[in-house]
Amino acid sequence: MSTEDFIYLSLLLTCIPFGHLVKLTQNRQLKTLLVLGAGLLVGLIVVGYKGLAHSFITITINYVLITVVGPRNCHVVSFIFVFAYLFFFRTCEWFGLPTPPPYSNALQLLVTLRTISVSFEIHDHHENQRKDEKDRTKSYHLKRTFVVTILDYYTYCYCYIGQLTGPFYTYRTYSDMIYVDGSNISTVWPAIRNLKILSIFLIPYLLLAKHFPLSYLNSDEYINHPWGLMYQLLLLLPTFSWFRWRFYFAWVLSESMCMTAGLGAYPFECNAKPAVGPTQQVPDQFDPVEAAKGNIDGDTHSFSTIHNIDIYGVEMAPTMKYAMKKWNMTVQWWMATYVYKKMPLDSPQIRMFLLLFVSAYWHGVHPGYYLTFMSVPLVVIAETRMIKAIKPYLNSTQSYWLDWITWFCLYRSFEYTGIGFMLLKLDFILKVWLKMYFIGHLFIFAFILLPVFIPRKKPKSAENENGSRHKIE
Repeated sequence: MSTEDFIYLSLLLTCIPFGHLVKLTQNRQLKTLLVLGAGLLVGLIVVGYKGLAHSFITITINYVLITVVGPRNCHVVSFIFVFAYLFFFRTCEWFGLPTPPPYSNALQLLVTLRTISVSFEIHDHHENQRKDEKDRTKSYHLKRTFVVTILDYYTYCYCYIGQLTGPFYTYRTYSDMIYVDGSNISTVWPAIRNLKILSIFLIPYLLLAKHFPLSYLNSDEYINHPWGLMYQLLLLLPTFSWFRWRFYFAWVLSESMCMTAGLGAYPFECNAKPAVGPTQQVPDQFDPVEAAKGNIDGDTHSFSTIHNIDIYGVEMAPTMKYAMKKWNMTVQWWMATYVYKKMPLDSPQIRMFLLLFVSAYWHGVHPGYYLTFMSVPLVVIAETRMIKAIKPYLNSTQSYWLDWITWFCLYRSFEYTGIGFMLLKLDFILKVWLKMYFIGHLFIFAFILLPVFIPRKKPKSAENENGSRHKIE
């Protein structure tokens, strides 16, 4: 483990118990200062003042734009400016400026989401007030008064919770943590229980990360191994396993960080969703004691709002489309809400390609991000076409086993296309894929074309669908 990784992990672990102090703080001003001070301190430790400078410029100019442009169009101006500055941030050495320090990209990623989200929340609240829509009464968030002070704006953007790892949460969710008394919310045991799942991955992660480093994928031994293609494909399994598990650790630790602070805690009756928050109003007669009695774990509140990763859902996903919905769920919601649904296009396939291009752009400028993300729609098209062509011919038992076959193929596609995300540089990626004869791409395109030669057949009965582990969406 590098020094930077050790500091990064130590800060995540330290912020979990610190959240309990934040939750118990009754004074709103003091709580705000604790959250802001911790965020700035974490930022200075990890990225230094040079890394913070870029985020400060983004946050400040965005606030000025929101103020000057007004709520009606601030979301459009904010989106354009923040994403444009994100490009400048990653290419500032082209203009003779110093390269931002390591990990500053992680900070800038979350600042990008938060600043744009604030502008959209201001715009949406203004439009809902102006139109006086009837469905406003259905949303707990829209029903409450929405005020963004300059202090709250900066504190939200620099809030230490999820500052470097996520999850993403809206300004409204942050505001609820600050302005709603959460001292009586059960948070410690939910946070501890949330960490238990990491014990399953800890030892395998450490062993695999030590013996199958990413650098090995670019070594001559790996490229020119006597076993050839078989060896290269087999080595991807342990390498990609620990690589994705690394995200599990960061996100689960961040979820527990949210929990101890009471961020995203809402009564179960509110039916909260990841990133969205409550979809129903808080009950007028809510009793935490009775709520705890009615929950098997004795919890008083749900933390679904900050739930960012469904590990079982990802590991057992039979299709790429299903896996994407369980991976980095709060950011997925942000992308779907502020990018996918805003596109003035009718074709869902084109919108999916554009969405994943924006997602790649958000991650960075390295070619590997684009090669990986732009391969995802191809995998989705291939698996959807194959399943729709084959499943009508199968009975319930055969459909069940087809799901396991698609699961196996999905993870092989994860490992192959994930080479771009792991190596990032174009020459490294092409060198590996060339030695593999682009076998992954050949299979993807073959599965896209093969259904053309399979005669169409409608399902015989609903039993076919019920026999599968997962329905095609």
